[in-house]
Amino acid sequence: MNYRIGVSAFIINENKEFLMVLATKEDPSEPDYWKIPAGGVENNEDLITTLKRELNEELGIDPNTLEILGKSKYIDKYDWPKYMSEKKFKETKIWFDGQERHIFIVKITTKNYKFKLQPEEISDIKWFNKDNFKDWLLFKDQEETMLKVIEEFKDLF
Repeated sequence: MNYRIGVSAFIINENKEFLMVLATKEDPSEPDYWKIPAGGVENNEDLITTLKRELNEELGIDPNTLEILGKSKYIDKYDWPKYMSEKKFKETKIWFDGQERHIFIVKITTKNYKFKLQPEEISDIKWFNKDNFKDWLLFKDQEETMLKVIEEFKDLF
């Protein structure tokens, strides 16, 4: 099976909260989808380059204001429904069965950072803590992986 490699980021603040984004939906019949920011590797870039590029593209985060605090031992790996694999194949001419995302913990070193959302991908953002994010998630696997990472880096959450 062929998985698209990517990154996800827990962006944390001084209140031990983390940022989640509401994914913009192409199809209005799809349900709201809250997640931590994420994106895929492009042009054989390394994971850190992908992380900085994606956070800049989706949230307008200046890479120079980003501090990487750690990389999780857990990987968020999941299969896509066939229609998603077909859609990605039309875009890239590469067949992916799903996604495999490496999870980072980061913080922004600038206080009161003003995010600039990429409207094609993100329609809203919200800060959560380890106790109040679960009801906002769509997928059970997503919750399980996030809880593992939160436990792994419990001093930061």
